Amino acid sequence: MAIDVSLSSEQELIQQSARDFFAAESTIAAVRKAEAADEEFPRALWDKMSQMGWLGMGFPEEFGGAGCPALDLYPIYIEAGRHLAPVPLLDCVGFAGALIAAAGNEAQKKALLPEIAAGRCIVSCAVMESEGVYGPRGIKLAATASGNGYTLNGTKVLVPWVKSASKLIVAARTGGKNGPKGVTLLLVDPKAGGVSVEATKTMTGERMYAVTFNKVSVAADSVLGEVDAGWKPLDEAQLRAGVLQAGIVVGAGERVLEITADYAKNRVQFGKPIGSYQAVQYLVTDIAVDLHLARLLALQAAWKLSTSKKWQREAALAKAQANKAAVAMIHGSHETHAGIGFMLDYDLQLYTRRAKHWEYNLGDTRYHIDRSLTEAGI
Repeated sequence: MAIDVSLSSEQELIQQSARDFFAAESTIAAVRKAEAADEEFPRALWDKMSQMGWLGMGFPEEFGGAGCPALDLYPIYIEAGRHLAPVPLLDCVGFAGALIAAAGNEAQKKALLPEIAAGRCIVSCAVMESEGVYGPRGIKLAATASGNGYTLNGTKVLVPWVKSASKLIVAARTGGKNGPKGVTLLLVDPKAGGVSVEATKTMTGERMYAVTFNKVSVAADSVLGEVDAGWKPLDEAQLRAGVLQAGIVVGAGERVLEITADYAKNRVQFGKPIGSYQAVQYLVTDIAVDLHLARLLALQAAWKLSTSKKWQREAALAKAQANKAAVAMIHGSHETHAGIGFMLDYDLQLYTRRAKHWEYNLGDTRYHIDRSLTEAGI
């Protein structure tokens, strides 16, 4: 029996509303301006998104949210990707906010979730370390028991939006060596004594930082979830965020396909449009195929997340395909465009640079394929 995982009429309305909003508020000119600005992201845009109710949609109602399932959120991320919205929607809301909602105690959720939903608080996750290893074995930053709390020593890299953040969720090692047991999540003030921040220059324009903790004291009530048991909620929050990022890739891919097809139709060489040549048709068709596969797997994963069904394998597959599609679609588009695609004043390069970030953020392709096999018991 076939299962219909297409968007409902209400979800289609959410997507159309998001498309209209971002088309007006996140124009290419606005994206370029944000990329060159000193501030990390345009607060006016963030405030308008809060007023639309989008920042709290997935949070429980008692904490300032609307309790919406992932399939209601997914269309917003598609349009954010299509229009390259320069805001911390995925990192603060889709990842950190969801992690707080899943693992936080009553006091932590009450203090943070309504503030995130209102656009007044930015929270960012500090997970990756300099070795660049995904999974629990990559978490080595030490959190040593000290008095009534912990002392942090070590460095996290590629931490987004730190200069705007009120809190960081730091994945630290309180026990064990490489396995999931012994990982603890801690809420840390990025302006606390002993915390130093260094900006990391990226090709994407994403605001990333290396954050070093030098004998940083953290109170016991700053533990998010249970001591030594932080990996499971962190892992699931990353997988959920990966599905939403797959939506971003789908939206971006739709726009890349449009840009490429238009260029193939209008670029004339040897007396006719280059789109009339079979080799170019293959390139554009391949973009459409990669986009279609990414869309189907992301939609299936978002649907599974919105039900009581087991969803982890589908989420890993969706993220793996989105990673592959992000690379393949951009490659096909540049093959079609040739040199002009690399010009900084041409819109394609905005998507090109971000695709490299999407490929590795929240786990690379190999990591998620391995994860999908593990979930399948292989």
